[in-house]
Amino acid sequence: MKKLIGIVLAAVMFLSGCGLFPAEEELPKAPVVQTMDESYFTTAEVKKGTVRDFVSERCTYQYESTQNLSFGFGGEAVKETYVAVGQKVSAGDVLAELANDDMEDRIEALREQIAELEEQEEYCNELLTIEKERKELASRYGKKYDDTKLKQLQNDYDDVSGRKYVADLQLGEMETELSGRRLIAGIDGIVEYIKQIPPWMNGRINANERYITIRSEKAGFVISTGNDSIYEFGKVFTITTDQGDYDCEVVQINRPTAGKGGMTTVVLEPLRPDGNLEIGMTGQLICETERADNVLYIPSYALHTIDDKPAVYVIDAQGLLSIRYLEIGISIKTKSNADDNRTEVRSGLSLGEKVIVQ
Repeated sequence: MKKLIGIVLAAVMFLSGCGLFPAEEELPKAPVVQTMDESYFTTAEVKKGTVRDFVSERCTYQYESTQNLSFGFGGEAVKETYVAVGQKVSAGDVLAELANDDMEDRIEALREQIAELEEQEEYCNELLTIEKERKELASRYGKKYDDTKLKQLQNDYDDVSGRKYVADLQLGEMETELSGRRLIAGIDGIVEYIKQIPPWMNGRINANERYITIRSEKAGFVISTGNDSIYEFGKVFTITTDQGDYDCEVVQINRPTAGKGGMTTVVLEPLRPDGNLEIGMTGQLICETERADNVLYIPSYALHTIDDKPAVYVIDAQGLLSIRYLEIGISIKTKSNADDNRTEVRSGLSLGEKVIVQ
């Protein structure tokens, strides 16, 4: 019997593909080779209800931002640590530093030198400009011009500009070295961690080894997502947790660098936080993107494409099998919960009819 059923189904599909059925949107309920025993099929009724598409995101309640700081130089002792765990800091605060051998004083002296050279460069340029104008006037009126002074002024300008260029390079190198010897807060927050250096290290720290961690004071639900188009600053979503539901506002959207790929990080702050919120708590955000209420629907896995049209196989009350072409609306096929995979039927089926799903 199962073999015969397969032959009948193949015959129906062949006739459809060859264009032997009428071209109407809904095929006539043509007789088939014989009636079918419904027990050989898995069927589903056409029902009325809601079809919706939605995005479901997992999220974790954590501090909104964290910064790990390390020195750019290794094998040297930490000269001073200016903060303690739990202390509040502001962006730009110096938190710790290695010995810098009066580098700050040398940097300040170099800055003063550069300022003086800038004034000299400007003065030399003014004199050089005036002399070039004199030469141009002499040439215009056919006068003889001695360019000895022009050459000297050009040499003076080039000398000052060269010394300023070298001083700028030295300043850049010293500032880079000083920044590698200092840990500076990049965010407002609280010191969460300071490395305890073992006694046998004599206060020395390795290069690029985490020494201080700062975290923001605020916490929120953090989502790593590829569906960033649904998130906007200020938009409110409901996040469900084991401790209840929380309405949360989008406060950060950090998208990956263009062309480099990666996920977008979204931070949502609870509008009414309570004592049940704990760091590490997980939650679920569900955002509805499409919805149709009080419509006819079928399971999406009953839907086929025949002659480039959406269609289903239908068994009528007499057990006759036919193909039915449909006009469909929202069609969901990717949800983990099978009952969420529904297809809206706008025409082609009636409530209570049975379609083959397997």
